[in-house]
Amino acid sequence: MLKKCVLTLLSLGVISFGLLGCPGRAHALDLSVITNESTLFFKIVTVQNMGHSLETLWTRKAEALVRKDLESTGYFQILTPPQNIQDMLDHEPLDTTLAKAVGPLGAEGVIGTQFSIGANGVHLHGIVRDPINGSVLLDKIYTTHGHVRLIIHRFIDDVLFQFAGIRGLAESRLAFIGRTHRGYDLFTMDFDGENLRRMTYDNVLAFNPTWSRDKKHIVYVTYLHGEPQIIDYELKTGHRKMLFAYPGLNITPQFSSKGSKLAVALSKGRSSQHTQIYVYSHGSQFLERLTYSHSNNLSPTWDPGGHSLAFVSDRDGHPQLFVMDSDGSNVRRLTFDGNYNVAPAWSPRGDWIAYVCMNDLHRPKICLTSPDGSAHIQITHGTGRDDSPSWSPDGRFLIYSRQIRGHSSLMKIWMDGHGRETVGHFPRSVLTPAWSGP
Repeated sequence: MLKKCVLTLLSLGVISFGLLGCPGRAHALDLSVITNESTLFFKIVTVQNMGHSLETLWTRKAEALVRKDLESTGYFQILTPPQNIQDMLDHEPLDTTLAKAVGPLGAEGVIGTQFSIGANGVHLHGIVRDPINGSVLLDKIYTTHGHVRLIIHRFIDDVLFQFAGIRGLAESRLAFIGRTHRGYDLFTMDFDGENLRRMTYDNVLAFNPTWSRDKKHIVYVTYLHGEPQIIDYELKTGHRKMLFAYPGLNITPQFSSKGSKLAVALSKGRSSQHTQIYVYSHGSQFLERLTYSHSNNLSPTWDPGGHSLAFVSDRDGHPQLFVMDSDGSNVRRLTFDGNYNVAPAWSPRGDWIAYVCMNDLHRPKICLTSPDGSAHIQITHGTGRDDSPSWSPDGRFLIYSRQIRGHSSLMKIWMDGHGRETVGHFPRSVLTPAWSGP
């Protein structure tokens, strides 16, 4: 019966749906409350093969990946120079004079790359110059014995830090549960949808992966042993450690931003199957119960400082979002619009909580609420069922699953709702995606 229940939840796209009752409505509000930081970008000119060596198929693919990585960050607008300047970029060295030549185009930076293969691995020589005075802002050689995309990601993160002073997305990763021929398994991919890897071959129901801070572990819910249990999976070795296998429901694990604590929802064998929220400390291995209401309490998500948790509860009759202090005190309700608000995810910046709401057509969509509940915004629209939002490490993007005619795809969208795009090319349905830290 329990397995049938959770299968129904997954077919509806929202793990909380069946546990917490029937949906209501949510309404779109004014997007102007979103800050204009989502449109922050830098105009740049790229110089491929800046050493003008003999190009090959792999170097052309590598150069294309540099451009894709730059665009995927969402921080850069790549300018197209007029033909006379492009001819200079194609034939002259990237020195002070050449960098200053693109200044009149309005560029804020010139990014040059050169790839080569040596006895000790694959090399990327990356340079960033100031188009105003031609000075060198970044000049570094990256080397790897692995795939060239590894050093491209590192270079792009350094470029972003040079321009914006923030840690980039390029070395972040995505985890999700993917449907297979015979069931479901855990998968990972790079932030740009490349380097897809199947991590498990269990072919059993699974959901809700969450990344450790160091990206070496993924904790998730699995039916590997017949009932929903929470397992710690070590990515490098494939070793699995059982964390929670109480009778009943063991669901919705979520690491704190510092990675030292894990919030979970457990029913611990209660006949009602009502789940309560607990916090597990990895160091002391102490399990602390936070909620005590006679209702379902699940889907905890931490604020960046680890001082508060948002969660879902049906204590007032319908699933709504609540916030409490990290010790379980000071509980307050966040959402009042509609009868169905679930799956919260707190932004790394701390300014918004993404969640799944219900639109006027009774389709689940992605909404945002401020942590004090004063503003609520619907950011996805149109056909399909949108579920399981997860934030990028810089708090500017969200990934989520979008189901149309029974097939779920992994989507990425800006926090203000524009620029929706599919991430990767997974052939079957995608469930409960999670974005790692940088």
